[in-house]
This record gives sequence, C-alpha cells and structure tokens, in this order.
Amino acid sequence: MFATAVLASGLLLFAATSCVGPDVGLQGGALRACPGSPNCVSSEAPAGDASRVEPLSIPAGTTPEQAFAALASVLEGRATLETRDPGYLHAVFKTRILRFRDDFEARLDAEAGVIQVRSASRLGYSDLGANRRRVEEIRAAFQAAMD
Repeated sequence: MFATAVLASGLLLFAATSCVGPDVGLQGGALRACPGSPNCVSSEAPAGDASRVEPLSIPAGTTPEQAFAALASVLEGRATLETRDPGYLHAVFKTRILRFRDDFEARLDAEAGVIQVRSASRLGYSDLGANRRRVEEIRAAFQAAMD
C-alpha cells in the first residue's frame, strides 16, 4: 500500500512538473539560448554548436508578415498557440503517448529574411532528436505552405 502511494505521488509530481514551462520569450531581442542538455535546438545557436538548426527562409516575393502568418497557420493544427505577437510566437506541443510538453518559439527576423526558431523539451536530459525532427517537419510544412 505504501509503495503504491509513493509511486502515485511520484507520477503526480512528474506530471505536474511537465506542465510548468521553462522561461520562454525573447531575451535581448533574441530567442533564449539552449541549455547544455541535448533536448533543445535553436537557429540562433552559434555555428558549430550541436543545438544549431537553420532558420526558416522567407521566400522571395513574400512579405515577412505573410511568412510569419503562414507559420502560425502551420502550427495551429499541430500545437497550442500560447502567445502570438507581431514578430514572436510561442506554441506548446504535446507528445502522443505520455503527453509531455515541448515549447516551440519563433522570432521574425525581417532584416535577415528569416524566421528564427527554437524548440525545447520541458523535461528530461535527452529528447532523442525529437525537437530537431519537429523543426524539420515544421520547415517542410512551412515550405509547402509557401509554394
């Protein structure tokens, strides 16, 4: 009986902590840096960093605002949009089986003609490449929406 109570308490605590998000949002006008753990990717990570992914390219002939709106549309069917401001958005993805929450952020970088992205797990040390795959799936859907 005691073991069952301890296990139930542990699972409840684990579930509760997955609901509390890490710090998100812009810091100094850029997306926050990834932590040292391999469960985050960012297009604003330095070149050569293991967490680096490429930003989303805004196609020629498309305004930055149109591209950012298209990205939001791509995300709407896949995640919950928590914040959608001009030039910044934050979406939360839930894993299929255990319903873990992962944070996806995007920042419009109109001067560079790109959308900077960051995707990070809320829990765990390694995500086994899940955030990198997510960004690449979003990239493919975004490019298809831009065609």
